[in-house]
Amino acid sequence: MNFTFAICGAALLSSASAATAETAALPASASSPVAKAAVAPRLTRSHSNLRIEYTDYSKLYGDRAVLTADSRLGTGGPTRFTFSLPQGQRRAPDRRSRATRAEAGIGHDWTDRLTTRTSASLATNGAVFAKKRLSQTVSYELVKGLVGTIGGEYSCYGNRNNVTSWSAGGAYYVPGAMVSYRFNLYDSNRFGRSHAHLTSVRVKDPGGSGSTRLWVGRGTSLYEVDLPGNPTGKFTSVALMRSQPIGGGVALDIGLNRSWYDTPTGSYRGTGLVTGLSFSGAPF
Repeated sequence: MNFTFAICGAALLSSASAATAETAALPASASSPVAKAAVAPRLTRSHSNLRIEYTDYSKLYGDRAVLTADSRLGTGGPTRFTFSLPQGQRRAPDRRSRATRAEAGIGHDWTDRLTTRTSASLATNGAVFAKKRLSQTVSYELVKGLVGTIGGEYSCYGNRNNVTSWSAGGAYYVPGAMVSYRFNLYDSNRFGRSHAHLTSVRVKDPGGSGSTRLWVGRGTSLYEVDLPGNPTGKFTSVALMRSQPIGGGVALDIGLNRSWYDTPTGSYRGTGLVTGLSFSGAPF
């Protein structure tokens, strides 16, 4: 039996970089003002993150560990670059799989309201990460504080499992807080169609730079789990992440997550822990 990790559950919710990527994808007026410098662009390291994620699965489904380093680089203008280098391991009773993935992305503020982000990645093993992935999102600030986002993604996991996904959602920002929702529709040429709902709430500390974020997910996107027989089923995931500044532009990120899976071959759960450090404001 072969088992791969359910990205739709813990990984989707636990990654500390998700909050960073979502903020980076916002139009300039919804996040931070874009400096319209009249000089040549100069790369600066605006945010970096180093974290480890561990998930343990019940009923002999094994575990998964991922170590990730990523950075977001600004240019002093409306363009940003992101780079990520995760290394992961997936263990099951009958095998162990390791993989490394390299990912690069570019985000651009076309206007004060319109932002796009394009990213691509390559990985060495489809049992841990998608071997090839290409993603595109478009965000537009509909009214002050309300941002709508649509996106598309193509992923190849190997073994003739190619997945196309479409997403639509929005986020509403008020001083010190944010709430968001996203719907994903997946189409796998191997396992058919599935979907996922993801809701998130983030609250910043009053008068401080720390924040707490909650994710809740639910859906049927189990095609990433290579189970015996029919891979259809349902999942529910909950995750909580805390970012606590510790001084000098460094913050401690720590989170917990829990996922429940209900499939024709049985029910099981995943329990995960995420911990890492975030660095901001350091020169490139």
